Amino acid sequence: MKKGIFLVTLLSTLFFISCNSTGNGEYDTRAVDSLDKLTETIGDLNSLSYTVNSYLVNEEKEETFKESDVYLRDSNKMFIANSGTTGDKSFWYNGEKFSYFLFNKNEYDILDAPDNTLKLIDSIHETYNIYFPAADFLYPTLTDDILDNYDQLLYFGEEKVDEVDCFALEATNEEIILQIWIQKETNLPHKMIISSKTNEDKYYEASYSNWRMNPKLPDIMFEFQAPTGSERKKFVEQK
Repeated sequence: MKKGIFLVTLLSTLFFISCNSTGNGEYDTRAVDSLDKLTETIGDLNSLSYTVNSYLVNEEKEETFKESDVYLRDSNKMFIANSGTTGDKSFWYNGEKFSYFLFNKNEYDILDAPDNTLKLIDSIHETYNIYFPAADFLYPTLTDDILDNYDQLLYFGEEKVDEVDCFALEATNEEIILQIWIQKETNLPHKMIISSKTNEDKYYEASYSNWRMNPKLPDIMFEFQAPTGSERKKFVEQK
């Protein structure tokens, strides 16, 4: 499994930068423990659904808004419905095929896929530069990835965010400030902010809501049927 997921899937995609850490920095054990509890909580679930509302400002000061409803089951089922500035699109994954539909263009494609959701996320991101919302929090290596790529990880105690009691964490290196708020009651993500130390215009914020743990998600949810009149167009690989 890839290391440095925050860098590979999110920072490189959204911020167009690279950053490194020596791995010999200052790491608060309370922050490490909070991240470990988050990954353990998600890892123990058989199914999961949540909503992500995100806001991005890139290096060209372009603003993007997106809302994503995410549904996951077992280790090989996923459905995501996205709407926002760049148009409406949905992803289906049934353990064998990955399907993608662009509502605004009425176009789709269907690809052979690995037999595991995390493998699929890695493969699709690497080949097509698609970022899956909140995918970083699904990886059991999350804590190690942050320690490997940030020089400092601090714990700021309890904070109330949007009327939700949270644990506040902050990770930094030479180029990035990463802030994470974890719900105190559930150990699930509540909010994340990524900002650049080298360009004050670049900014990413995501809020997580509507968490459902072990919901009943039927097989049909993960099966794609091309709408009548839609056109199949081959995915374009990102070089």
